[in-house]
Amino acid sequence: MVSGRIRLKKRVFFAPDTGFAVFTALFLESGGIRTVVGTLTGVHEGDLLQIEGEESAHPRFGNQVRITKFEALPPEDKEGIVRYLSSGRIKGVGKKTARKIVDRFGGSTLDILEKSPESLQEVHGLRRTVIENVQRIFLENKVIRDLTIRLSPFGIGPQTTNKIYSLFGDRSLDTITHNPYLLIERIRGISFRIADRIGRALDTQPGDPHRLRAGIIFLMDQAESQNGDLYVPEAELLRKAVSLLGVAEEDIREQIAVLTEQERLFSEPVGGDPVLALPLNALQERLIADRLRELAGSGPPDPQPVIHFANLFERLDLELSAEQQEAVVSAVHQRLAIITGGPGTGKTTIIRALLEIFHDNHREVALAAPTGRAAKRIEESSGMSASTIHRLLKINPQTGTFTHNRSHPLRCDALIVDEFSMVDTFLFHSLLQALPDQAQLIIIGDCDQLPPVGPGNVLRDLIASGHLPIISLSRNFRQEESGLIVENAYRVIRGDPPLVAPYRDDLDFVLLTVAHDGEALQKIESICSHYQEEYGHASPDFQILIPMYRGEAGIDRINQLIQERFNPEPFLLQSERLRLKKGDKIMQVRNNYEKEVFNGDLGRVAGYDARSKTLIADFDGRRVDYPNEELDELTLAYAVSIHKSQGSEYELVVVVLLPAHAVMFSRQLLYTAITRAKKRLILISDKRTILRACRASKPQLRRTLLPLRLRERFGPGPADAMV
Repeated sequence: MVSGRIRLKKRVFFAPDTGFAVFTALFLESGGIRTVVGTLTGVHEGDLLQIEGEESAHPRFGNQVRITKFEALPPEDKEGIVRYLSSGRIKGVGKKTARKIVDRFGGSTLDILEKSPESLQEVHGLRRTVIENVQRIFLENKVIRDLTIRLSPFGIGPQTTNKIYSLFGDRSLDTITHNPYLLIERIRGISFRIADRIGRALDTQPGDPHRLRAGIIFLMDQAESQNGDLYVPEAELLRKAVSLLGVAEEDIREQIAVLTEQERLFSEPVGGDPVLALPLNALQERLIADRLRELAGSGPPDPQPVIHFANLFERLDLELSAEQQEAVVSAVHQRLAIITGGPGTGKTTIIRALLEIFHDNHREVALAAPTGRAAKRIEESSGMSASTIHRLLKINPQTGTFTHNRSHPLRCDALIVDEFSMVDTFLFHSLLQALPDQAQLIIIGDCDQLPPVGPGNVLRDLIASGHLPIISLSRNFRQEESGLIVENAYRVIRGDPPLVAPYRDDLDFVLLTVAHDGEALQKIESICSHYQEEYGHASPDFQILIPMYRGEAGIDRINQLIQERFNPEPFLLQSERLRLKKGDKIMQVRNNYEKEVFNGDLGRVAGYDARSKTLIADFDGRRVDYPNEELDELTLAYAVSIHKSQGSEYELVVVVLLPAHAVMFSRQLLYTAITRAKKRLILISDKRTILRACRASKPQLRRTLLPLRLRERFGPGPADAMV
């Protein structure tokens, strides 16, 4: 533990978005100059601080003091006050102006500036703009100090405090005292739990209606973001809300009724019991069902495309089995078709055939997939331009909505969407709204893969409904030439352990047995070293997949290990959350419609512009700039989660599956991981752990109202049992 007074000497680094800073500092008690780091918002060179901190050793920058708590101290003498005022914190106040002010007010300068800044008018020759700047800064400092005093005991740090001040200014304390839960809607990154800590700091009562309504909406959002659910049974919501908020069930019921009346919640009886949904989710599922009914009931395309298989086979140098030909005919002759099948069932071949048939019949085709890598893979296999669904629909940065919609549809006669298991409810609704009235829609996907990262489980719901034309591909066309990857994918999804052969250089499926997490790290480092010349540390063709972020062999630790071991470049930027070097492999972790970069897109760090404080990233040859405040959209991606890898394929895949990951185990998870590999898969695990994963059948059924909506539109069918 380190404590005492320090004077900040030189600022080495500062991240405005997080407040993370690096200073050299004079420790007044010991007399030594040391490096200090931490969230140090609102301090400048020359400031005097009372600190508490911890000794730490940085692998690159050596010994440091990490400040965990600090208080800005007033300068101790006139010269200190001059340094304080001329430190750069007040625009227009240099040493000469600062000395004028101090000569007039002496040791009482700071007290006078805070309590009666109008006294500055007594200083001869002081410009009006300077007086206004001083008044503004001292008011800001007072408000921030008052906020800090009220909030810091509850773990609210300087970064959040400064965000609050930036939004509400000198009204900050009054505004959040009245309703701290406004912050959830107004400031990105402030969750209900943070707002609730602020509420407790400001004496918000447990039964405050603002608090109860915010907690209910938080639980609804949590069900969507963590579980992918689009509704929650009222009884379950009541139970969770009582536990979270610590009030009586009747109080929760009262606020649910208020939210329903305000149309912030949607309530409906399902199976005799009330369920609750967010209104936008409920509306989208209704509109999806309406549009699917229109498509399914609109009859065949007019005129129907003509198919000449013999010419097709000769021109494309391919063959289609009877099952594949049936799939093609069904898809071409219907307005809506869903083709599903596992690896090696010929889905890519069917796409090639469909494209050629539509071309022969002078039909304009749009080809799309949920991710950039999936779209690129379709382009390479089909020879036709493909795009992500987001780019196909085009975002309007001003409104945050898609440009293509019901009033401005896409220009195509047919739309083919691959890797459809990744499509969530929001994206499918947007796609259907943009589909032209006379266009055909062909959906292609693997229903055995994990559900989408976003909410809903559209592909499974469509298949289970029994009302839509489903073409299931069963035969494994590539089994003989594809080795064990495809064979083991099918074994795993059936619940059988994968086949493992003694190691050979030409094996496409390799098991490396490890006994503990530390040994897994060693294996990963050895694999990266072995393939460094062939792939490079940031190759898009080599990917490590892991179920979990935390732990000794989790995603975060392995990303750090590979960055330190294989990227020799110096750090371009550092914060407490993110440290990046030129050449680092990175992933976008949320949709950014303005930049046209989406959740799961992979890129590389190309550089950093220190003057504009902007990171430069390269996504498949396209430059994307990230100012400091947007860096939380990126993460290292040498290792990524199996969920995030959906829709992508890589030549070499390393899958880490350890007992510590057991909470995530399912055969669908392992199946999805295996099917990401094109040429070789290396599984780091042990036979007992693999068997546990194979026996864990968790198809991750999600609570959605789409089956009910489809039954309402089409009538009774196999979807009668609500999932």
